[in-house]
Amino acid sequence: MRRCFYMSTRVALSMDKDWSFHLGDVDEPVEKTHSYIYNTSKAGACPGVPQEDFDARDWETVNVPHDWAIRQPFSEDGAANWGYKPGGKAWYRKVFAIPEKYRDKELTIEFEGIASHAVVYFNGSVIHRSFSAYTPFQIDISDRAHFGTRPNVLAVFVDADVWEGWWYEGAGIYRHVWLNIKNPIHIPQYGLSIRMEEIEENTWKVNLFTNICNQTEKDTEVRISTTLVDPDQELEVNINNEGVVCEAGEESQVETEFTIEDPKVWDIEEPNIYEVITKVFVEDELVDSDKTICGFRTIAMDTKKGFLLNGRPVKLFGTCNHQDFGGIGVAVPDALHEYRIERLKAMGSNAYRCAHGMPHKELLDACDRMGMLVIDENRNFETSEEGLTQLRTMVLRDRNHPSVIMYSIFNEEPLQGTEEGRRMAQTMRDEIRALDDTRFVTGAMHGGLDAEESAVDSLDVCGINYQTDQYDSFHEKHPDMPVFASESTSAFSVRSCYEEDDERHLISCYDERCADWGSTVRQTWKDIMARDFMAGAFMWTGFDYLGEPTPYTWPSVSSYFGMMDTCGYAKDAFYMAKAIFSRKPVCHVLPHWNHRGREGEMIRVMSHTNCDEAELIVNRKSYGRKKIDLYEQAEWEVPYQPGYIELIGYKDGVKAAHDVKITTGEPVRLKIVPWHRGMYNDGRDAMPVNIYAVDEKGRGVPDASFEIDISVEGGVILGTCNGDPTCHEDFGSGHRSLFNGRCQAIVQAEEGAGQMVISAVAPEVEFGSLMIPLSTRKTEPFVESIRQQYLTGWKMTSELFAEKPDVNMHVDEFDMNTWMDVQVDEKSGTPAIFEDQEGKYGIYRIRTKIPESINGRLPVLHFESVWGECSVYINGELRGETAREWPGPLDVELREKDTGTAEIRVLVKSLNFNAGLHSMVVFR
Repeated sequence: MRRCFYMSTRVALSMDKDWSFHLGDVDEPVEKTHSYIYNTSKAGACPGVPQEDFDARDWETVNVPHDWAIRQPFSEDGAANWGYKPGGKAWYRKVFAIPEKYRDKELTIEFEGIASHAVVYFNGSVIHRSFSAYTPFQIDISDRAHFGTRPNVLAVFVDADVWEGWWYEGAGIYRHVWLNIKNPIHIPQYGLSIRMEEIEENTWKVNLFTNICNQTEKDTEVRISTTLVDPDQELEVNINNEGVVCEAGEESQVETEFTIEDPKVWDIEEPNIYEVITKVFVEDELVDSDKTICGFRTIAMDTKKGFLLNGRPVKLFGTCNHQDFGGIGVAVPDALHEYRIERLKAMGSNAYRCAHGMPHKELLDACDRMGMLVIDENRNFETSEEGLTQLRTMVLRDRNHPSVIMYSIFNEEPLQGTEEGRRMAQTMRDEIRALDDTRFVTGAMHGGLDAEESAVDSLDVCGINYQTDQYDSFHEKHPDMPVFASESTSAFSVRSCYEEDDERHLISCYDERCADWGSTVRQTWKDIMARDFMAGAFMWTGFDYLGEPTPYTWPSVSSYFGMMDTCGYAKDAFYMAKAIFSRKPVCHVLPHWNHRGREGEMIRVMSHTNCDEAELIVNRKSYGRKKIDLYEQAEWEVPYQPGYIELIGYKDGVKAAHDVKITTGEPVRLKIVPWHRGMYNDGRDAMPVNIYAVDEKGRGVPDASFEIDISVEGGVILGTCNGDPTCHEDFGSGHRSLFNGRCQAIVQAEEGAGQMVISAVAPEVEFGSLMIPLSTRKTEPFVESIRQQYLTGWKMTSELFAEKPDVNMHVDEFDMNTWMDVQVDEKSGTPAIFEDQEGKYGIYRIRTKIPESINGRLPVLHFESVWGECSVYINGELRGETAREWPGPLDVELREKDTGTAEIRVLVKSLNFNAGLHSMVVFR
C-alpha cells in the first residue's frame, strides 16, 4: 500500500534514448566461495551487468527501437527462413534517476516488444521473463525504485537464437519502452474498454467500462468523468458519474452508459474516429486521466454474402504481411506503418492480416486512421498460462480499435484437425469472449477441414489457407459457418523483371509462377469472386520480406511473394490486384520498353486492366483491340523497336484509361523523391526517400543498375534497400546499388535541426540533392541516461569500535552476520549506528572492479559526501584520507595496479554527533 499525495495526472516518459548495447553475452566469472554464493543469492544481488558498479562505458550507445540482426552480415551458413541473418545474444543497459517527487507513486516500465526471449533485471533482480517477441509487457518497479541521486539500473538480456517463427524476426528491443508514473489511485494499463451497439437506426448505445486501481490503505470514493470527442474535435458527450467507492488494495470497474444520435460512422472509405477521455477524481481533485479511441461501425458475417460492414457486403481484399521493412528490419519507425498502409490502400486493398503475431500498436493506429480492416493474430497456439497471457494481452490492448474485425488464434497448426485442437481453440475462444465478444474468432486452417472434430468447431469464422479445391466442399459440409481465404496466392515475381532465369534467381512479372500449394493473383481472385459465400482472401503477401526466399535458397535472402518489393515499390502484380479491387478504370501495361540489343525480337506484352476492352499501340501502330476477361487479361507479341507502347482501356466503347511505357535514354542523373515534403525534427520521425536513375528528360530508367552513395546532413540514414532479393549489401550503409532503376533510403532528422539535405552521387551521372524542411512538434519527455559507474553493495561493521581497529582485519569466509549491508545515498547513507557516537570507529568495505581507464586516463574514486575522519584503503594500502566535521567530497587518485577486481575499505572515526559515507561513490 502507498501513501497518497496526488500529482495532477499520469506521466509517460520515453525510455527510447541512449541505451548501452553489447552484442554477445558477458562473461561473469563465478566464484565458488560461500560469501560469493551467499551474497549473490539475495534480492538485488544478480552479479555482473545488472549491478550499478558494472562498467559499460565501452559499450555501443543505441536508441530503441533497435534491431541488431539487420546490421549483421549475411551468412551462407545461416537459415534461409531468417534471411541468412544471425540471431545471437545481447545485453541492453540503461542507468537513470527517478526524481524524489515520484516516491509513493505507481511506477511501471512498459516494453512494447523484444525479440525473442528476454530476461529483464531491475536494480539487480530478475523482474520479468518474456517468452514472445510479439507480446508487450509491463513490470511494476514501485517497490524497487531508487529516488533522488541514487541511480536505477535496467538491464535486459536478449536471446535471439530462440525463434517463434519461420521468417525473419529480428533481434533486440525493437519496439518502444516507457516509464509510466501514476497516482496510487489510477486507471490501469488497458483499463478502458468501450462497446457500441446500434439499438435503432442512427441511435447508438455506448457502454464504457473503466477499471480503477486503489493502491492506498483506505477505501476511497472516486468520481468518473467521461468526454466523447468527434472526428472534428468537437465535444459530443460529457458525462459525470456518481461517486463509487473503491476498496483499498482492490481493482474496481465502473460502467458509464449513454446514447448518441447519428454519429459519424467508421468505414473503409470514411474512417471516422472518436476519442474517449476518462478522468478520475477524488474529492474533486483530478488524480488520473486516460483516453482511448473508438469507431461507430457494425460488422457481421453472412454465410451467403460474406462479410458485412455497416450492413453492406464488403469483399475482403486482403494481404498478409510480416512486420519487417526495407533496410531497417523489425525496428520500424512509427511513420513507416502509415507508409505501408498507404501503399496497400493505393493498390485497392481494404484488409490486413498481421502475420503471424501481435503487431506494433502504431500499425493498428494507422489502420484506424486510414480505413484498413484488420485480422489481429496471436502468435502462439497454446493454452498454458503463458500462452493465455499472451492471448489476453492482445485482446486487452487491441479491443478498442475499430479497424480490428477478427482475432486469429493460430496459423497452420498440426493440432488444428484434432479433438485436442478443438479443445484448445474452445479455451482460447472463451478467453477472448470474456474480454471482447464484439469481434469474431478465427483460425487459419491448412488441413483438417474434413475432420470429424477439429478447431473449426470452436471458431466463429473459418479461415482456409490455400486448399482452393475445398472451398465448395467445406461450405456444403458447414453451411452455417462463415468462411474466407485467410491465406492465398503465394505467387512469385521480381520487380521489373520480364524473363525467367533460375540460375540468376529471376522470375518474371507475367503472373504465371506460384508455389506448388498456391495460385496466381488472377486465379486467386477468380476463385474468390465466383463465390459470394467466401468473405474474401488475404494474399501472401503485400510486401516482400526478409527470409523465406522460396523457391530459391542462397544467394536469395528475401521473399518473392509480394505485390510490392521490400521497399514498397510496386511490382506488376500490384496493378493486377488493383484492377480486380478497384471500381475505377485501371489500365497498366507490361513490360517496360527498354530492351536494347533486342531490336526486331518479339516481345511479350500483357495488360492488367479492368476495362471491357484494351487496345495496344506500338509506335503509333495499333495491334488491335481485344475483349478483356478480368482473370485472363490480354496479350500481344510485337517486334521490339525503341519508342513507346501504349495500352488504352475502353469502357462501353469509350476510352476510360491508358498507360504508356517509353524507351528512355541512358541515365544521366539521380533523382530523389521523398514520401513527404517535410519532417519533424524530434529524433523519432522518419520517412522513406526514393532514389531513381533518370535520363536527360527526367524519365526513370527502368533497367539502370549501378552503385551510388547516399549521405544526409541534418539527419541520419536508418537503412537502405533496393528490393533485389539476391542483394547482400549492408542495410546500414549509404552505399547501395540501384536495382532495376531505383533504391530507397529511410532517413531520420536530427533533433533540433532546421533542415535535412539528402544527397546521392555516382560516377558518370549528375548527383541528386534534396532539401527537406524540418518542423517541431510536441513529444513525450524522455528519461536521460547516466554514464557514471556507481559503487553499491557496501558492507559495514555492525558494531562500532572504541579503539581504532585494524582496517584490514580478517573477515571469515562464512561470517555473514558481523557485517551489515548498507546503502550509501542521501536517504540512507548514514546508519543510525553512528548517531551520537563521537570518537567511535567503523569500517566500510566493498568488492568491485576498477576500470582501467575513463576517457583515456586512470579513473578517480570519488566520494560525493563523507563525514568524520576517513581513511581509504585499496587492497590493503592506504590511498587517501580526510577529516571533516561536516559532510564533504573526497577524491582518491587511482593507479594502474589498482585496476581490476579490488577490495576497498574505508575506516571512519566520528568527530561529532554523526559520521560515515553520506552519498554515492563513483568512478569518474
